[in-house]
Order: sequence, then structure tokens, then C-alpha cells
Amino acid sequence: MTARRYACCILPCLAVALMACSHRTAGVQRAMVLPPMAQVHSVESNQRFLMASPIHDPDPTFPAGARLDGELRLCVGFVVDAEGAVRDVAADRAEQACADPADPAARPFVDAVTATLRNWRYFGGAVCTFPAGVDPDRDPRCEGAGVAVDAVPIRLRYTFTFSSERGGRVSRNTAGSAPAGSVR
Repeated sequence: MTARRYACCILPCLAVALMACSHRTAGVQRAMVLPPMAQVHSVESNQRFLMASPIHDPDPTFPAGARLDGELRLCVGFVVDAEGAVRDVAADRAEQACADPADPAARPFVDAVTATLRNWRYFGGAVCTFPAGVDPDRDPRCEGAGVAVDAVPIRLRYTFTFSSERGGRVSRNTAGSAPAGSVR
């Protein structure tokens, strides 16, 4: 019985202590999305497309000193060139849910994403052409004899959702449902 009373006494004290420790948490989430009006290429029956695969793709950090209440969703497009480097990084407002990259309050977040993306590295995309009589589905890595591998650039698009909340909770909304937040 003593142990039970002791536990009951601790819980209310802990709740009071937690209420007094108000703090702010910050987080960043990302999702790859189809670029608006994406150009689609067809491959022949003797070809296979290899999607660019990330080698080094850390998340951007929440900008030091940036003020945000709620969420801010940035939409960013870029090109992975034939060598796997990221080029032509540009934030945009192609969707209404995306923050306006020209808004001065969004600038630290745009800068954080842009700086991070410029350091991302990929195995570049490629189109593999197989010799006659070879089934492309039997060689998923395009390493067989007589296979021609042509590196191709590819345009990718990501959304980055920055969130900041009081009380220790970080939002876990999916990229498709994350509302544009208010920036202070």
C-alpha cells in the first residue's frame, strides 16, 4: 500500500513540473513529389530506366534564430545531373500549400534547404539498353554483357515541412496534408 501512495504522490508533482517547463521543439520533414507538368519519357521494350538514387541526402537543419509558429511548407525543385550532382535548385509556389519563397520571413528556410540540397549526391539516373534477346527484367542492375548505360539528368521535386511548436510536440503530418504555416 505504501508504494501505491508514493506513486500517486509523484505523478501530480511530475505533472506540475512538466507544465512549468514549457519549451519549443523544431523539426523538418521531407517528401519527394511529382513535379508539376512533369515530362514523361517512354523506354523501349529492350530498355530499363534507373531512377537516381541518393548517396548523401541529409535533412536540412532548422535555421538558427528563425521564428516560426506552426508549420511552413517549402516546395523545391532541382535537377540531378548525369554525374549525380544537384543543380538548378529553386523554391517555388507551384502549389497553394507552398510558402512563398519571396517572403522575407521564409528566406532563412529557403536558404537552409538550398544549402543542404547543393550538398546532396546521387547515383545519377540512367537508361539501360539491352542487346537483342536479353530480357531487361532479368538484369535489374544493368550490368550484363552488351548492355549500354546512358546517364541522364532527372528533375526531382521535394516538399520540406518545417515545424515549431510549444510544449514538446512535433507535428507528423504527411506532405500532402501539411498546411502552410505562419511565419513570425
